[in-house]
Amino acid sequence: MMDQPDLDVRRHVHALDALGRANAVSRTAGAVWPSIRAAALDTAPGPLRVLDIASGGGHLLVSLARQAARERMDIDWLGWDVSAVAIDYARTLAESRGVKGVRFERADALHGPIPPGIDVVLCTLFLHHLTESDAVALLQRMGEAAGRAVVVSDLRRTRLGAAFTWAGCRLLSRSKVFRVDGMRSVAAAFSTGEARSLAAAAGLNGAQVFQVWPQRWLLTWRKRV
Repeated sequence: MMDQPDLDVRRHVHALDALGRANAVSRTAGAVWPSIRAAALDTAPGPLRVLDIASGGGHLLVSLARQAARERMDIDWLGWDVSAVAIDYARTLAESRGVKGVRFERADALHGPIPPGIDVVLCTLFLHHLTESDAVALLQRMGEAAGRAVVVSDLRRTRLGAAFTWAGCRLLSRSKVFRVDGMRSVAAAFSTGEARSLAAAAGLNGAQVFQVWPQRWLLTWRKRV
């Protein structure tokens, strides 16, 4: 429902609020941060540049930027999303929390060119929106664009994951959009084994895919330089 361009703005914002709470409970930032931190430590003097594809309401990038600031790491953060509502929401979120070095732009990573100079390409909770062929194409584009690493996190399609999603959506929000999309998302998600196959088909040789809490998988790939 959230992908519909004619979705009422208030309902969209309500769902984005819920997604922010879901990311916090799921500790998404904690799962992806070690890979980004490792890339930052390997980078020559100058900022590490991170692109978050389908950044949604920006909660993840804001959390990561705050973590980087606490560790005094020089990182530039860029979030892309096709939704103007999501971009406006993310910009307001970053400003309200006083987070620096984070930008959000409206862009389509499936079709538009990814700018040069990106070190880490990040994507969370988006691959399940895509067909298998589109997911492979996106992962391939991410691998080609990333100067150092690709990091992807998404839902696992399991019965337990569906149960967690059903309960979590009802505990975290009254948003119908969030509740409906949550169940549709886990039904459309890839299993851990399928994620490995997608990475192999995309040419991300040596990619590591493993399960993380709660009922998600994490893919990490380092480019040989």
